[in-house]
Amino acid sequence: MGLALTVARKSLLERPGRTLFSTLGIAMGIATVVAVVVLDHNTILGLSAPYLREGGPDIELRAPGDRLGDARTLSEIEGVSVATRTFRQDAVVRAERPQDERGGKRRVQLVAIDAQIAPELGVYRVAQGRDLQPNLRLDPRPDPRPGTGAGAGRPEVLVGTELAEALDLEPGASLWISRLVRPGKKRCEDGVLVEVEGPPDRPSEHEFEVVGVITRERLGRRGSGMVVVIDFEAGEEVYRGVRVDRRWWARRDSGVDVERLKTTLSRSYSYVLDKSAILGQAADERAFRTGVRMAGLLALVLGLYVIFHTLSMSLTERIGEVGTLSALGTTRSQLARVFLLEAGLLAGGGALLGALGGVALARLLLALGITTLGTGKHVELFVVPWGTVLSLASLGMVIALVGSVYPLVTLRGASAAQALRGGEALERRRTSAGFHLLYALLLALVVPSIYFVVVPVVGELTAELVAVLLGAVGFLALLVVLSLLVPTALTALCSALTRPLTALWPFAGRMAARAIRDAPARIGVSASALALVSAGVVGLKGMTRSLEGEVRQWAGEAVRHKVWVRGMPPTDFSALAEHLHRYPGVLGVEKGNARVHSPFLVMGVAVSELARYGPCAQHPDLLETLEQGRGMILSRRLARDLDYRVGDPVQLARADGRVEELRVAAISDAYGHYPYPDERMYGLVADHLMELFYCIDVDTVSEVAVRLDSGTDPGTVEAAVFDFHGGPHEIHLRAGSRIEADHVADIRRDFVLFDVLLALTAVLAGLGVLNGQLLAALERTVQVGVLKALGASRRQMAGVGLVESAVVGLVGGALGAALGALGLPVVIVVLGRLTGLALPQVGPGPWVWIALGGSLAVALLSGLYPIWRTNRIDAVRAVRTG
Repeated sequence: MGLALTVARKSLLERPGRTLFSTLGIAMGIATVVAVVVLDHNTILGLSAPYLREGGPDIELRAPGDRLGDARTLSEIEGVSVATRTFRQDAVVRAERPQDERGGKRRVQLVAIDAQIAPELGVYRVAQGRDLQPNLRLDPRPDPRPGTGAGAGRPEVLVGTELAEALDLEPGASLWISRLVRPGKKRCEDGVLVEVEGPPDRPSEHEFEVVGVITRERLGRRGSGMVVVIDFEAGEEVYRGVRVDRRWWARRDSGVDVERLKTTLSRSYSYVLDKSAILGQAADERAFRTGVRMAGLLALVLGLYVIFHTLSMSLTERIGEVGTLSALGTTRSQLARVFLLEAGLLAGGGALLGALGGVALARLLLALGITTLGTGKHVELFVVPWGTVLSLASLGMVIALVGSVYPLVTLRGASAAQALRGGEALERRRTSAGFHLLYALLLALVVPSIYFVVVPVVGELTAELVAVLLGAVGFLALLVVLSLLVPTALTALCSALTRPLTALWPFAGRMAARAIRDAPARIGVSASALALVSAGVVGLKGMTRSLEGEVRQWAGEAVRHKVWVRGMPPTDFSALAEHLHRYPGVLGVEKGNARVHSPFLVMGVAVSELARYGPCAQHPDLLETLEQGRGMILSRRLARDLDYRVGDPVQLARADGRVEELRVAAISDAYGHYPYPDERMYGLVADHLMELFYCIDVDTVSEVAVRLDSGTDPGTVEAAVFDFHGGPHEIHLRAGSRIEADHVADIRRDFVLFDVLLALTAVLAGLGVLNGQLLAALERTVQVGVLKALGASRRQMAGVGLVESAVVGLVGGALGAALGALGLPVVIVVLGRLTGLALPQVGPGPWVWIALGGSLAVALLSGLYPIWRTNRIDAVRAVRTG
């Protein structure tokens, strides 16, 4: 190992440029993919943390007439893995020794749940003791005597950590539980708040045995930790004769997409999905996160691509050194160790720098508010999934080491004399196609396969998602195979581009053309790397333009001709609407206060205000359907995501727990959108239903949306509202054109992360070009010395490098832009299916030329260091030493 270490160290130190840029190529590829994974991990973990504190299940279900069936029936629903009955009520508890101050009464939140199924639901975790076992034997004792011992078969209870500390409870202790004695409360029944009297009898106390203490998470956070969990049957006994709101809790099967689960549930149930369980799982979020992960994969492959190219090209530059070592008696195994050790040091250093750099980059992006769910979402915590990070770094290191096998294969069978002459190695390049094919398959197929095992794709593998993944892998394979197996075609194209340049710069053009012809593999790899980036730019910006086009289409129906008014003092809606209709161009007024979530956003509208625009103007019978309370209008986004069609049933949970079944009367964005908060998934019902179901005051408003006729000045609304209220006061108005502009700006801002990743891959591609030209300069040291001795100036030598860089940049940019533009229509169609959006085909626009110009700029910048290195070569020394 002494000889191998000495030679490898000498090679790395004597060629610091090659060493540095090769290590950077590996490091940047690994850093980008590590940053993507760490960023996504912290995005989901950090943004879901506030919802986890609420302690709810993945899914909460109710159905019309309480016809929920049993747990087995619910578990058979696609997307539901396990379900259990439950209810929550306030309760009073005290310890066994009432005379002790620590045994005083405490008000707690009681959760009754099926003890057999609760552990599978995952809504709590036992920190001390054990979990519940079903036990239905309750012994009601209205006035329990102090010090009563625990009898056999007592029902069991889990307690929150704070409650255990407050009452000094441990497993085995007794706890007395009774329902809360409270005055009557009000409940909404058919539009009237009715006072509900409590039960006349004195609540019975029931003795439970504490069997476990649950942690301060999920259910353990309910009531600030003052919570008890008991078996469902025991809970019904405690609340016998009292009305409780019984529901079902279920755990989501993460292998089924959220949209498909919602579609299944919405037909028969009113449901609430816990946001922590579905964060990042919506169709558009999944598409965004998958795109980010694909960008990370692209950077990883490109980084490994660069190191393979560097190690392969370094053979020609060092063939004389290899021949000298062979002539001095160095064995082939020793030579093999030299190359493997050198590659190991490069790959190991790159992997270490990449892992640490990726973690640092993820941290920086989070600090800037950039996440895998868009920008402006600040995440406080930072957790590094070291298992995944080290797996990705190891993958990059191993694949880079495989690239070092190529020089060993090429040297196989070469004699010392032939190696000293350097000719045979050049001739044997044509026999290396088999290894090139192997490495091409490794980069384009094996690496993506392993990557998606280490970093699984988001959500369910639908046909559309599989098509995206296969298309991306196919694109990688195309460019890798093109550069490694068919470099002649790219070289011929590059040579053709040098001819017009030769007329302008004869010396630089001829020398650059010769250099291109002599190194087809180097030119092919450099052009393909730039093509990969330019295709990514065209594809990404084309998608962004398509998303912006979708926003503009939606805005044309939903917001462009509206003005939103908020901050009014409590205002009689009828009087305000009558006043607004006196002004020309006012078509309708929509209420903004009458809204609930059940399970999606539901808003109440004055039906008569819809008659002059939208589908109600075209189909007046819709007005009657809505007025009679039989129908609901759904937004297009909601209908698309949940697969609703006109006539489908919609389950709507009332405030009193009952579930009403309405029918989809129309699907339109013409009504109801309200930007506080901005939500495109909503349903509209007649306002009298909001009063009937939820006891909401629908006659008084502080927020409205005013629909105007096309061409009406939005200032009309401002004048009308200020006239009605006698001045602006705290009233704020927002025009639809502003909302449309904000939506477009949000899309561009959210895609900043992709711009960052594209910039990193552009730097990687530049490193590939730089490495290739640097190795070529080292290989042509003697030739450069001779040319300088014959009188070639620094400007002429620099011209050779610039012409070569410009040609490679133009070919790579044009190839990538063409592939990106040709594939964009397919990408838009698949993206539309993934996100549920109706995306228009608007094309890449000017980004084709921007990508081409950017590719040229990257290539020219990458050629500056090799040009500087070439101009520093001493002509006499280069000719003497060779």
